[in-house]
Amino acid sequence: MKEIVLNVFYKAKPAMRDKFVEEVKKQGVLDKTLAEPGCRRYEYFYARENPDLLFLLEIWADEEAMTGHQNSEHMALLRQIKAEYIEDTRIERY
Repeated sequence: MKEIVLNVFYKAKPAMRDKFVEEVKKQGVLDKTLAEPGCRRYEYFYARENPDLLFLLEIWADEEAMTGHQNSEHMALLRQIKAEYIEDTRIERY
């Protein structure tokens, strides 16, 4: 199977970008995701010119790994965190 790459673009609520990432780390979502089978990369990048934009690069070994990730308990937690801090999300799949 082919590797799956997701480019995830977040627009945080005003002045909430850094707090979002801090909460993701604090709740263990990042560490649990990185430990998942088939997770090859899961890394946040901060926009230099806009303090409310955030980019997440996800690389998964295959569809099965990505589906397992999406159905995990920590992804349910991430959705709750996003509701508090994130205004909009756009995902591109490659």
